[in-house]
Amino acid sequence: MSKNHYHAREAAATLLKMAKATSDPAVAAGLIEAASKLKDEAGELSPPVTFQAPDVYPDDVQPKKD
Repeated sequence: MSKNHYHAREAAATLLKMAKATSDPAVAAGLIEAASKLKDEAGELSPPVTFQAPDVYPDDVQPKKD
């Protein structure tokens, strides 16, 4: 995920927290709408990147023996 997408999603999460904290329904609605737009623009999350431990090798590769 690019940095812009990450920041857009973080901003959307912050807007939702602010909407939850406010007592004015009109302000909350505006914040929720803005968060929704940001989240839509950011798109879907990419699949998580997984790493193998250094001592794990693919089945077709054997470790070098000293």
